[in-house]
Amino acid sequence: MTDGLDILAQGIVTGNLALIQGLGLYAVTRYTKDTHTALRAGLNTFAGMLVGATLLWLLGGYVPTSPAPQVGFYLVIGLISALSAPFLTRRNVLSEEYVVDSALIGMLLLLGRDGITGVVNVWVVAGAGLGYVLTLVVMATLRQRLELSPVPKALKGTPIILITAGLLAIALLGFRF
Repeated sequence: MTDGLDILAQGIVTGNLALIQGLGLYAVTRYTKDTHTALRAGLNTFAGMLVGATLLWLLGGYVPTSPAPQVGFYLVIGLISALSAPFLTRRNVLSEEYVVDSALIGMLLLLGRDGITGVVNVWVVAGAGLGYVLTLVVMATLRQRLELSPVPKALKGTPIILITAGLLAIALLGFRF
């Protein structure tokens, strides 16, 4: 795909990081207690993804070719991105929120695996980041509705959230061609 809007739509729907790729499920279970927290966590990760994509774009010629140094390179880029994202979103964060999200590192590793470079790099990250934010907000809304419904005691909390995420993933897989 070379069209930016196609890449954006694929990242939001059919290549969703949290639901289809399984990245960032910790954030889905932890930061979806209310929509405001979910939106803040999603935007923080999205900003980190954009910083990481820009760094990869600028350092594109310096990526190691052997697997072990390459993974280390992407981890360092992810760490730099995660630490700089709160400053871009201009929010005061707690030390526990500085933890690098698996969606951020996974997105950078997916970019390296697929050999995506240049402006396409930013389009892919924009689609993935928007899909990730949308997923967190939708899961927070569903979690608030599930608190009002009669859920069996054994499924309350994280189990019902993961079941709901699985059902949403199956629904999104229906959009693949």
